[in-house]
Amino acid sequence: MYMSNKPVVSVIVPMYNTERYLRYCVDSLLKQTINNIEILLVDDGSPDACGEIAEQYARLDERVKVVHRDNGGLGPARNSGLAVATGEYVGFVDSDDWVEEDMYERLYRAAKETKAQVVFSNLKRVVHGNSQKWSSHPFAGRTLYGDKEIFELRRSFYGALPNKLREDPVPVSACPNLYSRQLIEDNGIRFRAIRSEDILFNTDICKAADCVAALDGAPYCYRKDDQDSITKTFRVSTIDSFFVFFETLLEECGNEPAIFQGECFKRADRRIIDYTRGILILIASASLSDCEKRRLADDALGRQVFVSACKSFPFWRLPVKQAVFFVCMKYKMIGLALCLAKGRNGKHGA
Repeated sequence: MYMSNKPVVSVIVPMYNTERYLRYCVDSLLKQTINNIEILLVDDGSPDACGEIAEQYARLDERVKVVHRDNGGLGPARNSGLAVATGEYVGFVDSDDWVEEDMYERLYRAAKETKAQVVFSNLKRVVHGNSQKWSSHPFAGRTLYGDKEIFELRRSFYGALPNKLREDPVPVSACPNLYSRQLIEDNGIRFRAIRSEDILFNTDICKAADCVAALDGAPYCYRKDDQDSITKTFRVSTIDSFFVFFETLLEECGNEPAIFQGECFKRADRRIIDYTRGILILIASASLSDCEKRRLADDALGRQVFVSACKSFPFWRLPVKQAVFFVCMKYKMIGLALCLAKGRNGKHGA
C-alpha cells in the first residue's frame, strides 16, 4: 500500500442513469489496496439518484469528491473529472462496472517500476455475474520506449490489418489503464465529444508518450447485463455519429509521421468497413419498416468515406463470412446485406 498526502491516483467515474449499479462500482474503488486515491464521481446531469448517492459517499469518505454538470456525454464528463483531478496518475471507470481490489496498486507499481507514462491492462466481460473468456493484453510484460516501439501498440487503435482475424486483439477501452496526469496536461489531451472517444484518446496519448507498459491480467470488470446500449436504442442520428468518427480517424492517420501513415490508413479502412457492417446490423435490428431500413442502408453504403475505404481493400484476406458481407456492402446488394446483418444481430463490435 502506498501512502502520501497527495493522491497518487485519481479515478474518474462519469455517472448517468446507473443508480442500480453505482454503489457496487464505488465500493470496489473504496476497497482498493492502494489507499491514497481520490474518487471523482461526475454526475453528468443524471435523471436518477446517481448525484444523491455520490453525495452520500462524499460525506462518508474524504477520498470521494463529486462534480455535477449538465448532461454532455461520456467524453465531456471525463474531461470534467480531469479538470479537477490532483493525482499523479488518472484512471477511468464506467459507473456500471467495477474493478478488482488490487487493480490500481498493480497499475501504479508497474508505472513506477518501468517509469511508464501509460500502463495498459485488459478487461473481462461479466454477464449476470459470470466472467466470459478473457486474455491478457497482447503486450503484457513489455515496456515500449520511443515512437517506433510505441507505434507497435498504437497502430492497433486505427484498426486491424486485412487478415483472417476478426479484430485486432489490442483493447481500445481507456478503462483498464493508468495515465500520467502530467502527460495529459502537458499535451492538452482530452476526450472528444464523439463516438469511440477511447480510441482517439489512446491514440493521442501514445503519440505523446515516451514510455508505455502493459500489465498481465484483466483486473477491470466490464458489466454486460441488461443495460441500455447503442445496439438496443438505435436512432437515425447514430449513422451520422459513426461517420463523424470515421472522418476524425482518417485525420489522425494523416497526422502520423510519414513512415507510419500507409499502415494507419490500411487499418482505418478495415475499421471503417467493420463499423459500417455494424451500422447495417443496427439498422436490421431496428423497429423500422423494410423500406426505411433499405433507405438507411443505401445511404450508409453510399457515403464517400465508406466507398473510398472499399476501393482497393483486399477483402479476400478477411474471414469468409466477413468477405461475403463486404462484397454485398461494396456492391450495394442491400437486401442480401440486411439479411446477413439480421443474422449477425448482437455480434458486432462497433
